[in-house]
Amino acid sequence: MPTQDTTRTSPVPVTGVGVVSAAGTSVAALYEDLLAGARPVTVRDVPLVAGAIPAGPNWRPDQDSARDVEAAHVTAPLTLPPHIDARSRRTIGRDTGLLLSAAQAALTTASAVPAAPVTPVTSAAPATAEPDQAAGATSPRAGAAESVPASPSSPAPPGPLRGADPARIGVFAGTLHAGRSEYVAIHNRAGADAGPVNPVWGPRSSYNAPGAALSIHLGLRGPNLTLTSGAAVGLDAIALGVQQVRSGRCDAAIAGGVDSLSAACPPPPADRAPADAAPADARPADGAAEPAGAPAGEGAAVVVLTAPDGPAHAPALAHVCATARAYAAGGGSAGEPSGGRADTRPTNAGAGAGAAPNAPDLAEAGAEAARAALREAGRAAREVAVAVTTAAPHTPTGAAERAAIAAVFGPALPHLTAAATTGTTGGADGALAFALAVEALTRTAPPPPTPPDPDADPVPDSEPNANSAAPLALCLGLDPDGAATALLLAGTTPTPTPTTTPTGAAR
Repeated sequence: MPTQDTTRTSPVPVTGVGVVSAAGTSVAALYEDLLAGARPVTVRDVPLVAGAIPAGPNWRPDQDSARDVEAAHVTAPLTLPPHIDARSRRTIGRDTGLLLSAAQAALTTASAVPAAPVTPVTSAAPATAEPDQAAGATSPRAGAAESVPASPSSPAPPGPLRGADPARIGVFAGTLHAGRSEYVAIHNRAGADAGPVNPVWGPRSSYNAPGAALSIHLGLRGPNLTLTSGAAVGLDAIALGVQQVRSGRCDAAIAGGVDSLSAACPPPPADRAPADAAPADARPADGAAEPAGAPAGEGAAVVVLTAPDGPAHAPALAHVCATARAYAAGGGSAGEPSGGRADTRPTNAGAGAGAAPNAPDLAEAGAEAARAALREAGRAAREVAVAVTTAAPHTPTGAAERAAIAAVFGPALPHLTAAATTGTTGGADGALAFALAVEALTRTAPPPPTPPDPDADPVPDSEPNANSAAPLALCLGLDPDGAATALLLAGTTPTPTPTTTPTGAAR
């Protein structure tokens, strides 16, 4: 398989990580819930858009009313940047609020500056609120999920990173569904006499609304790009940030992914996977469908990437050593090569152009992306202490990810998947996986090894690099259409691997 030549492959420091998920507003809380097997699934009211607008004579309750949705909801109050006042907050949709909150946490870590105090919104909007925040339309979910500063003033946005030029800080966001609720709300209100449309819904209804708002509210003037490239889009956005820092285009990059739940497209009450989604030895004997590996969910994860010789910043939590992308036979598209990113394409052997790849081809694409990342970094598979993937285990994509990891690293490598705890979040899945990998590398020991498959063949491997003391983590995301994205991270200190497996502790 051809692999793109890369010229700038120096490790890129990760100096900040921010997470908002059903497990809370920290990556540590998510990591602990994941290891404990927590599944914070609740039934909560999800409005189509925040705030009510007077209805027209032909309005129907289902046009923009809230719905109860069973999913992994974000219930913790969001912490927006403190300079965003109440008036500005009324222009922020749910997706943008999640991304801004995760970015605030990441930048607080990266700047080593304590977060400014904020006052969570816990009651209905005041009588002077604009239509989008009218009292009586605030759901428990919306009312408990945003924060505003205590001060009514709106100061200029502070520099998000000490010593950094805002014109050289890029924003790279991944999403699959951002803006869908506002788009549907506009559509529902477009009929004759259906009712007025709130003008703030227009800017909110685009895919790039969260990423654009991040640059606007933080006063950034560097590159801004939103990706919608598939199931691994959160990893793709972070890989793009790495590329921009390596190329010298940016001194720092704020990158991640986001998606929220929506009353426009609520998940089924009891989402179930097809009978052939799980491995054969995990299916019921009668062939009945098994519960899906994860519920629907929402969330955001953001990381701060800085050039090694760039602006002053907090010590690195980890380093991105390599990024790679590969494609299954008959699926995906190689696209344009990009500096600092290994890009591979297997020969199309059988499947027609555009056809969805089969499971073995998808797993091989994932394995090739992992191998390409190792080659780019000059590291050995045995140096990898943990793998983190994006898809729910009992789905075809999740099974292919696990098969890819086993093919390269063996079946006993510790393996984490956030979906069982956070739900399947769409654009945030890959970024949450990356955040978990950073958290695993900062701990004194990796998660317990995955129990080996007794039927699996031993996996040969090369000798580890004796000069590489830091442990590694691999993030892998697969898209059902055949694209695979892998990022290889290095920790800052050696991490010993435990020799025993606590019963039931592996995920």
